Amino acid sequence: VARFNHTPSAADAEPLRMRVHLQYVRALLGARPATMQGLEARRAQLLGYLDEYIAKGSTPVNSYVPWRNPVFIDAQETICAVGYLIERSVSRALAERIAAGHRLDYLEDIAAAMPEVAEWIAASGFTLEELASIQPGYEGPDVMHMAGWVAGKDDAVLSLGRRRPPDGAYRDDEGFEGRFLNGQMEGTWKQMRRTVNGTAVGSGAFHHGAGTWKSLRADGTLLAKGPFRASHADGAWQFFHPGGRLAAAGNMRVGKRDGAWKFYYDAPGLPLLAEGRFARGEALGAWKHYTAQGALVASSSGRAGVGFTLNVEPGRDGVRHVVREGLPAESFRVDGFYLGADRLYLTNEGDMFDTHGNRLDRVGGHWQARACPWLSAHKAAAQTGNVRAVFHLLMKASREEGDASACAGLATPVAQPRAQHYERMLASRAQLHTPIPPYDVDPAWRKSAGDVESEVESAAPAEKEKMMAGNPQDMATYLARHMTWYVEFPHVDRTFERVYASLPGYITAAENQR
Repeated sequence: VARFNHTPSAADAEPLRMRVHLQYVRALLGARPATMQGLEARRAQLLGYLDEYIAKGSTPVNSYVPWRNPVFIDAQETICAVGYLIERSVSRALAERIAAGHRLDYLEDIAAAMPEVAEWIAASGFTLEELASIQPGYEGPDVMHMAGWVAGKDDAVLSLGRRRPPDGAYRDDEGFEGRFLNGQMEGTWKQMRRTVNGTAVGSGAFHHGAGTWKSLRADGTLLAKGPFRASHADGAWQFFHPGGRLAAAGNMRVGKRDGAWKFYYDAPGLPLLAEGRFARGEALGAWKHYTAQGALVASSSGRAGVGFTLNVEPGRDGVRHVVREGLPAESFRVDGFYLGADRLYLTNEGDMFDTHGNRLDRVGGHWQARACPWLSAHKAAAQTGNVRAVFHLLMKASREEGDASACAGLATPVAQPRAQHYERMLASRAQLHTPIPPYDVDPAWRKSAGDVESEVESAAPAEKEKMMAGNPQDMATYLARHMTWYVEFPHVDRTFERVYASLPGYITAAENQR
């Protein structure tokens, strides 16, 4: 984005995308210290090997799966960047053992499965997260890439879909059957997994790839309906709740969700749950989420690769909560809390700062403040609630000084009234703005697919506790947890996953995992 002023697209060649990614990560890692004293030379050596790899300009080609995925060593024996570091610092033999058992895996999974790789990481001077960032963070979730039938190799790389078959009768293991003529769906098509009343669970009539498709649940109720053009879902589509009320409505374009969409509560009058936009399958940041009574809960802005901001509307206590995160290869996050003229900024690394750029600590139940060397522009950003500017400042400080240790001013006690104000602001994290919506267009399918994850967590995992602090029953907390470096709101994406599973040509998330 910094170099070309736009996120990568199909118009950008893969070698260019890889080179820019590796150069970005190289600069990022080069600005950070070794994980411990004594490993500085080892880290510098591996960075030198990474420079060699970037200069070579050759990266593996994915000829294994029809979606974007890292490849450790490809069919032509071209090795990936992490593999090259292992090859140069240990041996080609170890790299080949990794490829034999984990050719398409991410480094986190490789390290968990192979102790020798975990040992190499521990002695590298890098964290696992840093080395993992060298592998491209391919855009997720999978539902973002689902597009139905794919034709050529380039389409398969950019989209999740079944290969368009030759002309003639067609039938697959998901129960879809029909006929292709001149490269397009023709005549009657059905998904022949039976419903309880003996009818097909999906059907449509097509001519030159154009027609209308209807999907049913196992109990025979309508799940979704909409037009096809050129053998892809294309045009205005509607999804339905089990009881028959409208669940969602919006546009599909060449098989992908595109343009404005709205999601509705399963209640009389169709109260609006969420509204937002997609661009070629990608959920853009501009989404709004509402209570069943019509009050705005939170709105988001931004885009994958650039960063996201979630603005949570003040609840009963009057505290506004803003979350900023979303840079590739970074897990850094800043939460801002605003009440009156006071501002608090918390990082997921445990640091806290006030309106004037002072670092705050609670010691023995008492609050202390230490001055930080912030520029006047940064202090002004903090005072006006510009969480985006504060995010970049604190991330830079964290990477350069570690734990914001440059805030070395004299510790001074915070006055009791202000300390109480801070406590009130932090307590707002536990507030219930509105419950997480029980939104599922087909619970029976979810259960049969083995997806039993609950969005209402009884307790956050320990390693996520600081970053994910909040009320696990609350919609605002739920939204923040599903906004990383891309938006993945489950009530939105899982709805599309279910509908896509009922349409011909799609590879579903469950199939992808298999």
